[in-house]
Amino acid sequence: MTQTTAPPEQNVRRRAVFFIPGFDPIGARRYRELYRSQGAEQAGISGYDLHVDGTPRGDGVYGWTAELRDGGVKSQADIRFLGWNDLVRDAMSDSALQAYWQMLRTAGIYIFSGALFRLIRLRSVPMVIALYPIFMLVLYFNLAFWLGTAASRLSPPGIDFVVGMAVFLTIIRLTRSYDQKHLYAFYLMSDYAFAARARGRMPKPLSRRVEEWTDLIAQRVGTVDEVLIVGHSSGAALAVHVVARLQRRGVGAVSLLTLGHVIPMVSFLPTAGDLRRDLRTVAGASDVYWLDVTAPSDGACFALVDPVATAGVAREADPNPVVISATFLRTMSEEQIKAYKRRYFRKHVQYLCAFGRPDVYDYFRITAGALTLRARFGSRGSTASRKTAPVSGHTGVDPCP
Repeated sequence: MTQTTAPPEQNVRRRAVFFIPGFDPIGARRYRELYRSQGAEQAGISGYDLHVDGTPRGDGVYGWTAELRDGGVKSQADIRFLGWNDLVRDAMSDSALQAYWQMLRTAGIYIFSGALFRLIRLRSVPMVIALYPIFMLVLYFNLAFWLGTAASRLSPPGIDFVVGMAVFLTIIRLTRSYDQKHLYAFYLMSDYAFAARARGRMPKPLSRRVEEWTDLIAQRVGTVDEVLIVGHSSGAALAVHVVARLQRRGVGAVSLLTLGHVIPMVSFLPTAGDLRRDLRTVAGASDVYWLDVTAPSDGACFALVDPVATAGVAREADPNPVVISATFLRTMSEEQIKAYKRRYFRKHVQYLCAFGRPDVYDYFRITAGALTLRARFGSRGSTASRKTAPVSGHTGVDPCP
């Protein structure tokens, strides 16, 4: 149902938003344009005004401002993009052969640690998508191998091996080129390989980046009405790390919004004790309000999975997280459902986009509207269908640094 009424109250006039994307080599300007265009569409549907300004920031962190007017109530948001796309690009090898080595190593880590089978038991659909790049890379290899073998057998003796190898390498190169534009198997393989690089522990360059983000966010706590940290996809785990570090510094109250998370892909790995520790820290923090939003029709996330409980580190009195569904099939318009039916990766970014039939979840009201995350959702409990049973076979946590 379209919402057109004004908020019943206002407790935010100025908000600082820090957005952490997932494993994406594309930088901030794409996300700013997505926010501008989709925000305008949502404002038109829901009956409020949203103005987005892309003025560059002086601190070297890309960002934009948003002003939302809803029923005569005005609120402003300063949105900062916490990028790690440079680290993503470094992790995406230009070598196809290196990608095959990543595939073998990553598959071995997930299989022999037991994480793969536990993840399948947790949610089978995202794991089918996780196995997709392995299937495609094996298919590409077989296509190249058999075409190379055929070319070798049809070539004169003496040059048959050279011809066969040339055909093999050419086919590998062509399939990679086609895949990068259409099928994304090599990209997904890089994503999983990055997560498993240290068998779950956060790589040192990324840890240093998270520390820089923590410094930046700590400076804003207390200067605005709400500090909201948003983590999308694999960025959700990074957002948890940031909030845990803020808690250990005793910085104060913050809000945490995780969208379409894939946290178990890391937290179920053997040496992810740093993530499990930080999940436990944030789960028990009373001055943090953590809302986790997923959707069962998003096959690229672990829908309605409590990332703390399923990792085996939850405690009975923990106030966080509140797990709800974005209910895509009910809140997207019929035209959107039809257009995105088989566009699985587009559905994975729907959390950041406009909904044709918006309900309680509205990304733009949350990030630029007049209510804090706690005020907007605090009276709601988690959905009854969420998964909370411990599934991870590795539940050890690192000591606090």
